[in-house]
Amino acid sequence: ALQKLSGRQDIGVAFISNTRALKVHTMSNTPALVGDVAGRKCIIVDDIINTGGTMRSAVNMLNEAGAESIYAWATHGVIQNPEIDTPQKIQDMPELEYLLISNSVAIDRELPPKIRSLSVAPLLAEAVARALHNESISRMMDVSEGKKRVVASNK
Repeated sequence: ALQKLSGRQDIGVAFISNTRALKVHTMSNTPALVGDVAGRKCIIVDDIINTGGTMRSAVNMLNEAGAESIYAWATHGVIQNPEIDTPQKIQDMPELEYLLISNSVAIDRELPPKIRSLSVAPLLAEAVARALHNESISRMMDVSEGKKRVVASNK
């Protein structure tokens, strides 16, 4: 899928295996990098970022393994707790180029330059239009060339 999205065949895949084990009174993490990232541009993909601890760990691991540059994407940026100040912690990561989050969770504060927010409105609008026209919603993810669709209005 990465090769199809990028249009290139030399895209490699590495991942961080994160095993969580419940100890007597604490939760412990044992992340491990699987794959070679030396000299590569890396993109971290995660579902939710809250405190930023897992993200910091992944960024540090990739940096130590020799990544050329590191970017991150988290679908849901749940970074509201002012006591933790996750946005500032992310801004202070020199190894991270930027973090891209969707606006699926409202954030009532200004984000630092290193955190960029992407609107999910066009994706939701397309899904609603397809549902109204009894068309496939799953086909929205079809990245085959020439399969672009324009929603026509019924006037």
